[in-house]
Amino acid sequence: MNSSAHQEKHFQSYIVDRLVEQGWKLGHAKYYDSDRALYPEDLESWIKTSGQDDKWEKLERLNGTKTLDVVMERLTKALEQQGTVQVLRQGFSIAGCGLIEMTETAPEDKRNQAVIERYKANILRVVPELKYHPAREFAIDLVFFINGLPVATVELKTDFTQSAEAAMDQYRQDRLPLDPKTKRKEPLLSFKRGAVVHFAMSDSEIMMATKLDGDNTFFLPFNKGNNGHAGNPPGEIKPDGTQEYPV
Repeated sequence: MNSSAHQEKHFQSYIVDRLVEQGWKLGHAKYYDSDRALYPEDLESWIKTSGQDDKWEKLERLNGTKTLDVVMERLTKALEQQGTVQVLRQGFSIAGCGLIEMTETAPEDKRNQAVIERYKANILRVVPELKYHPAREFAIDLVFFINGLPVATVELKTDFTQSAEAAMDQYRQDRLPLDPKTKRKEPLLSFKRGAVVHFAMSDSEIMMATKLDGDNTFFLPFNKGNNGHAGNPPGEIKPDGTQEYPV
């Protein structure tokens, strides 16, 4: 492994470890459905544990062992028609059980125990090195999911080797919503239907784009600021020589 890859792997592991410490689940690319851009395990678990288990049972009586596939197919159509944000906000309808809600926001009324339990049922997952193409070895450094739906992708660089600009170039040149060779539409990278936001991130800067469009992809800063200046606060070097990144 070259020095650049080593630094990026350390940065990636640091982010993943911090997320897992805060309750995120660590995922693996092999469990990702690249054709539908979904994490099936979390979709099923969310429906069963968010007070919608009766709806799942109705669907199972109708579809048996094909229930998850039927749900994913209907969800895929809803994502293509409504987009990820709308599906997260409004859910999607499916014959045989009606509306399936796809997320629960933090409750304003802390006395509503049912809403609190649904909120706790939300599944946040991070998948490192997600291979998103079914036939080619394309991988994104980090992909974030909510209840099985992809909401963000991240390409990482470190200031020791490359800047956030290099990550932006990677999105513009290599992360295309339409594969120029096969003409396959990439659901994960498609505007509205796929991940909501794409981050180009170094240990000092974060840039974001909501629509990937090749060389026309436009990035905006997503930084905390650094004492009134651009960027983010510098990380601290720990005694073992590794870097503690700001969060």
